[in-house]
Amino acid sequence: MIQREFNVEGSPDIEVRVESGRIEVHRSDPGVVKVTVDTKSPDFIVEQRGNSIVVSSDKTSSWLSRGSAYVVIEAPEGSDLQVGVASAPTRIDVPLGKVDIKTASGDIELVDAESIAIKTASGDANLGSAGHSLSFTSASGDLRVRGTCRGSVAVSTASGDIHIADCEATVSVNTASGDIDIARFAGRSANFKGMSGDVDLAIPRRTEVDLDVNLLSGRLRLPDPEPRQGNPERQTSIKAKLVSGNLTIRRAD
Repeated sequence: MIQREFNVEGSPDIEVRVESGRIEVHRSDPGVVKVTVDTKSPDFIVEQRGNSIVVSSDKTSSWLSRGSAYVVIEAPEGSDLQVGVASAPTRIDVPLGKVDIKTASGDIELVDAESIAIKTASGDANLGSAGHSLSFTSASGDLRVRGTCRGSVAVSTASGDIHIADCEATVSVNTASGDIDIARFAGRSANFKGMSGDVDLAIPRRTEVDLDVNLLSGRLRLPDPEPRQGNPERQTSIKAKLVSGNLTIRRAD
């Protein structure tokens, strides 16, 4: 068992590199980072480099390191986090600044961050909200956002469903197979490209929509026109190129 406590300034940078195990990140008091590691690896390092904390199963610079470990980090709100794992679930319940996660397999839970970048071969991501940007790349894995996305959303998957509760961002989604559901879309533009899978999104009332849709095999479903009530409150552009799948646009509740 390794236990360390570090004094930091402001929002520290935290880097975690393990091959397998489990990673948890919880809230700490400002100015303090605490690290607890349960591992049998003799080469595991936990050290401070300026305002950065490095937690790694060996001293190589590659993102994929050797060794299994159960890593628990307590970090101040707004910290930046970089994670590189082969197979390990990651659970983060403190709001962070910039989050960058690369994993071959393992589910990800994250409450909130300003910037989120996730690359996974196989693993689901369950997120709270993204303040500035969200990037999700997956061979096989679902993406679920329970809160609000602002700024930009970029998703590329081979297979996996996508659900976003509230989106005020520009959206770009490219998927080979998987359904896309945006429960409320109030962004300036959305671009969907897919081989198979349905797209369903709800637009707030009094939104002027510019449509550019190409469906090879599928149906376009639109809501009934709204009665005119002066100028629209917002404008949005929706582009969709789907080989096999339906596009449904409805009114948000």
